Amino acid sequence: MNVGIMCGSRDTASMESRLNNSRAVSEIADMGYTFVMGAGETGSMRDVKEILRENGNMLITVGNKFELDRTNADVKVEVSSTFERAERLYENSDVIIFLDGGTGTMSEFYSFLNNKIETNDDKTKLVLYNKEGYYNKVIDDLKRRYKEGLTDNTLKCFKEVKSPLELREHLEKVENKLNNVEERSKVR
Repeated sequence: MNVGIMCGSRDTASMESRLNNSRAVSEIADMGYTFVMGAGETGSMRDVKEILRENGNMLITVGNKFELDRTNADVKVEVSSTFERAERLYENSDVIIFLDGGTGTMSEFYSFLNNKIETNDDKTKLVLYNKEGYYNKVIDDLKRRYKEGLTDNTLKCFKEVKSPLELREHLEKVENKLNNVEERSKVR
Protein backbone atom coordinates (compact mmCIF):
# COMPACT_ATOMS: atom_id res chain seq x y z
CA MET A 1 0.00 0.00 0.00
CA ASN A 2 1.27 3.48 -0.83
CA VAL A 3 0.96 5.92 2.07
CA GLY A 4 1.37 9.63 1.44
CA ILE A 5 2.60 11.73 4.33
CA MET A 6 2.04 15.47 4.44
CA CYS A 7 3.82 17.42 7.15
CA GLY A 8 5.74 20.59 7.85
CA SER A 9 9.15 21.19 6.36
CA ARG A 10 10.26 24.22 8.33
CA ASP A 11 13.16 23.91 10.74
CA THR A 12 11.47 26.58 12.87
CA ALA A 13 8.57 24.25 13.81
CA SER A 14 8.23 23.63 17.53
CA MET A 15 9.99 20.61 18.98
CA GLU A 16 6.61 19.41 20.32
CA SER A 17 5.12 19.40 16.81
CA ARG A 18 8.12 17.61 15.34
CA LEU A 19 8.17 14.99 18.12
CA ASN A 20 4.43 14.32 17.77
CA ASN A 21 4.82 13.85 14.02
CA SER A 22 7.80 11.54 14.58
CA ARG A 23 5.89 9.45 17.13
CA ALA A 24 3.01 8.97 14.69
CA VAL A 25 5.35 7.81 11.93
CA SER A 26 7.34 5.57 14.30
CA GLU A 27 4.09 3.70 15.01
CA ILE A 28 3.55 2.86 11.33
CA ALA A 29 7.13 2.62 10.02
CA ASP A 30 7.27 -1.15 10.49
CA MET A 31 4.11 -1.93 8.52
CA GLY A 32 5.86 -2.57 5.20
CA TYR A 33 4.26 0.23 3.22
CA THR A 34 5.72 2.36 0.47
CA PHE A 35 5.72 6.00 1.56
CA VAL A 36 5.14 8.96 -0.74
CA MET A 37 6.35 12.42 0.28
CA GLY A 38 7.56 15.74 -0.99
CA ALA A 39 11.29 15.91 -1.69
CA GLY A 40 12.17 18.42 1.03
CA GLU A 41 14.81 17.47 3.59
CA THR A 42 14.08 19.95 6.39
CA GLY A 43 11.89 20.14 9.50
CA SER A 44 9.43 17.34 10.23
CA MET A 45 9.76 16.12 6.68
CA ARG A 46 13.43 15.29 7.31
CA ASP A 47 12.62 13.70 10.70
CA VAL A 48 9.89 11.53 9.16
CA LYS A 49 12.08 10.40 6.27
CA GLU A 50 14.89 9.44 8.66
CA ILE A 51 12.48 7.19 10.58
CA LEU A 52 11.18 5.63 7.38
CA ARG A 53 14.69 5.03 6.02
CA GLU A 54 15.89 3.52 9.32
CA ASN A 55 13.02 1.03 9.07
CA GLY A 56 13.91 0.06 5.49
CA ASN A 57 10.79 1.47 3.85
CA MET A 58 10.55 2.18 0.15
CA LEU A 59 10.33 5.94 -0.34
CA ILE A 60 8.89 7.81 -3.32
CA THR A 61 9.68 11.52 -3.32
CA VAL A 62 8.10 14.15 -5.52
CA GLY A 63 9.72 17.51 -6.15
CA ASN A 64 11.59 19.79 -8.50
CA LYS A 65 15.02 18.88 -9.90
CA PHE A 66 16.89 20.90 -7.26
CA GLU A 67 15.04 19.13 -4.40
CA LEU A 68 15.40 15.69 -5.96
CA ASP A 69 19.15 16.14 -6.40
CA ARG A 70 19.44 16.64 -2.62
CA THR A 71 17.26 13.76 -1.44
CA ASN A 72 17.73 10.03 -1.04
CA ALA A 73 14.77 8.02 -2.32
CA ASP A 74 14.01 4.76 -4.07
CA VAL A 75 11.90 6.53 -6.68
CA LYS A 76 12.09 10.22 -7.58
CA VAL A 77 9.26 11.92 -9.46
CA GLU A 78 10.25 15.27 -10.98
CA VAL A 79 7.67 18.05 -11.24
CA SER A 80 7.85 21.73 -12.12
CA SER A 81 5.44 23.28 -9.58
CA THR A 82 3.86 22.78 -6.17
CA PHE A 83 0.52 22.22 -7.93
CA GLU A 84 1.97 19.38 -9.97
CA ARG A 85 3.71 18.02 -6.86
CA ALA A 86 0.39 17.82 -5.02
CA GLU A 87 -1.23 16.08 -7.98
CA ARG A 88 1.54 13.44 -8.16
CA LEU A 89 1.47 12.88 -4.40
CA TYR A 90 -2.29 12.29 -4.60
CA GLU A 91 -2.07 10.00 -7.64
CA ASN A 92 0.66 7.87 -6.10
CA SER A 93 -1.04 7.31 -2.73
CA ASP A 94 -3.73 4.90 -1.58
CA VAL A 95 -4.06 6.80 1.68
CA ILE A 96 -2.69 10.22 2.66
CA ILE A 97 -1.91 11.21 6.24
CA PHE A 98 -1.87 14.87 7.21
CA LEU A 99 0.43 15.42 10.17
CA ASP A 100 0.96 18.80 11.80
CA GLY A 101 2.29 21.22 9.23
CA GLY A 102 2.09 24.68 7.72
CA THR A 103 0.23 26.34 4.89
CA GLY A 104 1.49 23.84 2.32
CA THR A 105 0.04 20.96 4.33
CA MET A 106 -3.25 22.81 4.76
CA SER A 107 -3.39 23.74 1.08
CA GLU A 108 -2.86 20.13 0.08
CA PHE A 109 -5.55 18.93 2.49
CA TYR A 110 -8.16 21.32 1.11
CA SER A 111 -7.12 20.59 -2.48
CA PHE A 112 -7.32 16.83 -1.97
CA LEU A 113 -10.60 17.12 -0.08
CA ASN A 114 -12.13 19.18 -2.88
CA ASN A 115 -10.86 16.69 -5.47
CA LYS A 116 -12.58 13.84 -3.61
CA ILE A 117 -15.85 15.80 -3.64
CA GLU A 118 -15.67 16.96 -7.26
CA THR A 119 -14.61 13.60 -8.71
CA ASN A 120 -16.43 11.28 -6.28
CA ASP A 121 -13.05 9.64 -5.63
CA ASP A 122 -13.40 6.80 -3.17
CA LYS A 123 -9.97 5.32 -3.93
CA THR A 124 -7.61 7.69 -2.12
CA LYS A 125 -8.30 7.86 1.62
CA LEU A 126 -7.49 11.02 3.61
CA VAL A 127 -6.50 10.91 7.29
CA LEU A 128 -6.18 13.92 9.59
CA TYR A 129 -3.81 13.16 12.45
CA ASN A 130 -5.46 15.39 15.05
CA LYS A 131 -3.32 14.78 18.13
CA GLU A 132 -3.35 17.81 20.41
CA GLY A 133 -6.31 19.18 18.41
CA TYR A 134 -4.19 20.47 15.51
CA TYR A 135 -7.13 20.30 13.15
CA ASN A 136 -10.05 21.10 15.48
CA LYS A 137 -10.61 24.53 13.90
CA VAL A 138 -10.48 23.05 10.40
CA ILE A 139 -13.06 20.41 11.32
CA ASP A 140 -15.28 22.99 13.06
CA ASP A 141 -15.07 25.24 10.01
CA LEU A 142 -16.03 22.39 7.67
CA LYS A 143 -19.02 21.61 9.92
CA ARG A 144 -20.10 25.27 9.80
CA ARG A 145 -19.78 25.45 6.03
CA TYR A 146 -21.88 22.30 5.64
CA LYS A 147 -24.51 23.58 8.08
CA GLU A 148 -24.74 26.85 6.13
CA GLY A 149 -25.06 25.02 2.81
CA LEU A 150 -21.71 26.20 1.47
CA THR A 151 -20.35 22.71 0.83
CA ASP A 152 -21.23 19.05 0.78
CA ASN A 153 -20.71 16.97 3.90
CA THR A 154 -16.94 16.94 3.64
CA LEU A 155 -16.57 15.20 7.01
CA LYS A 156 -17.37 11.89 5.31
CA CYS A 157 -14.38 12.40 2.98
CA PHE A 158 -11.66 11.92 5.59
CA LYS A 159 -10.94 10.06 8.81
CA GLU A 160 -9.82 11.85 11.96
CA VAL A 161 -7.42 9.95 14.23
CA LYS A 162 -6.02 11.23 17.51
CA SER A 163 -3.20 8.88 18.46
CA PRO A 164 -0.39 6.87 16.86
CA LEU A 165 -2.17 3.61 17.73
CA GLU A 166 -5.45 4.80 16.20
CA LEU A 167 -3.51 5.78 13.06
CA ARG A 168 -1.97 2.31 12.85
CA GLU A 169 -5.34 0.60 13.34
CA HIS A 170 -6.96 2.74 10.64
CA LEU A 171 -4.19 1.97 8.14
CA GLU A 172 -4.64 -1.75 8.83
CA LYS A 173 -8.36 -1.40 8.00
CA VAL A 174 -7.61 0.49 4.78
CA GLU A 175 -5.04 -2.13 3.78
CA ASN A 176 -7.48 -4.97 4.44
CA LYS A 177 -10.03 -3.30 2.17
CA LEU A 178 -7.39 -2.74 -0.52
CA ASN A 179 -6.42 -6.39 -0.39
CA ASN A 180 -9.87 -7.10 -1.82
CA VAL A 181 -9.30 -4.67 -4.71
CA GLU A 182 -6.91 -5.29 -7.59
CA GLU A 183 -6.13 -1.66 -8.48
CA ARG A 184 -3.56 0.08 -6.30
CA SER A 185 -1.61 3.23 -6.80
CA LYS A 186 1.32 2.94 -9.17
CA VAL A 187 4.13 5.42 -9.59
CA ARG A 188 3.11 7.98 -12.19
